Amino acid sequence: MVKATFMLSTVGVFPLDFGTQNLLYSDAVTLILQSTINTPDAVAVISDDQQLTWAQLESHARKIAHALTAWGLNTGDRWALLSHNRLEWTELFLGNTIAGTRYVPLNWHLTAPELEYLLLNSGATALVVDPDHAAIGIDVATRVGIAPDRVIVLGPQYNAWRDAQPDIDHPNTISGSALIYTGGTTGASKGVTRPDSGAPISSWARGVSTWGSYVGMPDKGAALISTPLYHAFGAGVLGAALARNHTIVLKERFDVDDFLDTVQDHHITSAPLVPTLIVRLAKLDDHHFTSRDLSSLQWIAHTAAPCPGWAKQRLIDMLGPIVTEFYGSSEGTGPVVCTSDEWMTRPGTVGRPAPNLQVSVVDDNGLDVPPMEIGTLYFRRADGAPQYHGDEAKTKAAQLPDGRFTVGDLGYLDADGFMYLVDRRVDLILNGGVNVYPAEIEGVLSQHPSIRDIAVFGIPDAEFGQQVKAAVELEVGASLTSDELIAWSRERLASFKCPRSVDFHDALPREAHGKLKKRLLRDAYWPK
Repeated sequence: MVKATFMLSTVGVFPLDFGTQNLLYSDAVTLILQSTINTPDAVAVISDDQQLTWAQLESHARKIAHALTAWGLNTGDRWALLSHNRLEWTELFLGNTIAGTRYVPLNWHLTAPELEYLLLNSGATALVVDPDHAAIGIDVATRVGIAPDRVIVLGPQYNAWRDAQPDIDHPNTISGSALIYTGGTTGASKGVTRPDSGAPISSWARGVSTWGSYVGMPDKGAALISTPLYHAFGAGVLGAALARNHTIVLKERFDVDDFLDTVQDHHITSAPLVPTLIVRLAKLDDHHFTSRDLSSLQWIAHTAAPCPGWAKQRLIDMLGPIVTEFYGSSEGTGPVVCTSDEWMTRPGTVGRPAPNLQVSVVDDNGLDVPPMEIGTLYFRRADGAPQYHGDEAKTKAAQLPDGRFTVGDLGYLDADGFMYLVDRRVDLILNGGVNVYPAEIEGVLSQHPSIRDIAVFGIPDAEFGQQVKAAVELEVGASLTSDELIAWSRERLASFKCPRSVDFHDALPREAHGKLKKRLLRDAYWPK
């Protein structure tokens, strides 16, 4: 961090009208981003027709830190954020870091009861919400007892709340973080507390920049973030982008042509994507790529779910070996990182773990298994195991006696320590005593030109115990029958892996960050 006194000029269009005069800091303030020190008037964030310079971003963040403190929030206290990707996300993210508080990012797909649960479970005592979700946000906040003056709607009310505070240093010295909730794909969401939270603010930027370096993010450039910032993936890339001198271009939603146009227009170097979006790009004709200048793109990162190999190879063929995979979770099971070259040399691998992470494969008896044998993946972090907020039983159930922990994924290691992800244990199908892995089947079926999205899971079978069921979302205007898909699959998969039946859905229950809530499909077939 550096103390600096400087002039702040207005550039572009902002949520708050600063007027035409420059702003002069009367006292030195502490700067935490290198870009603010070096290029304070350069553009830091772009969202639709709004933008912020680096100096304005840090100025707003300092005010937000004081606004959070004015609410009575101290280090570690929780507040919630319910919003699409917007310009204000970046300054709220940075303000939370400066204040030392813990923001609770809320998934805007959730229903009122689900949001109510998260607010109560987290202990959040304030809410910042965008106009699109103001009605449900205010309603839920009222029901859980959050005071009306602690619910702020982005826009004029938010601007006034922020700018009522002074632009001076905040006394807190411990960096704030997020209380991330697991996706709830296998049950109720749980907040995760990790030992690596709470680093000194003085080392925060260096820490998130180091993470960015390890996962292959360029040292500088422009980052296009269309994955939702409420998820750990998007937020992780946001922090790294801020620390690694990236102009950040935020998009509320992903669209294939808009994505490619934005790469060209803003000379994007870095882009996080989830596998469902990679599949959509991979199905484009060549001219979608060749008709644009995409040469600036140096790094596409994907995580959150298994990525079909054919789709990944297609992107590598069209854009070059710039696709990096990293495996991880809110609990801290990563990063396990795999470059394009490593993946092509060892098809199917998700890479090797970071130096502070030990990965082992364990059988049902809790014993380690040799390389190439499938089992449950367990992890040991140098800084300790995670805790589930308010749930000691879940915390204990996820750990072995020696402190290694799991999130329930199945996989194996090769002799050189490269990790391979097979599936989630809860999704494993036992067909006549044979293990069937849905991720493998989904990777094949996703290639069908009529399929937009696919989920495979097991349902009861009187003879074999379980049979394979496919749930399908079709491309717009496409047609496909169950018999046609089953016949197509039999040409590409062993018969015991092929679906016995197919359900068609208007849309599968997938999170915006890519995770599929498969239990919502599967549970309908199993007795309660």
